[in-house]
Amino acid sequence: MKAKSQVIDENALIEKLLPKIEERIRADVIGSLISALEEQLYPPEDAFREDFVRRVEKAANSKGKIFRTKKELATHLNSIGE
Repeated sequence: MKAKSQVIDENALIEKLLPKIEERIRADVIGSLISALEEQLYPPEDAFREDFVRRVEKAANSKGKIFRTKKELATHLNSIGE
């Protein structure tokens, strides 16, 4: 039996694999950066939900403003717009 031995050129192997490794790392880093930026720019849905619940609870505890007629409501809305 003859055993064939192949000499592996480490430098050639590194040069062959390096672009693939760099591309994978670049994709992972870019994906992580995009994810981090999205979290900062667009808060998670839970944050919106918690804020909404807080505002509804606050509104439920306040007496609010009561309008007896449409005219009173219209006057109030016009005053807000000015």
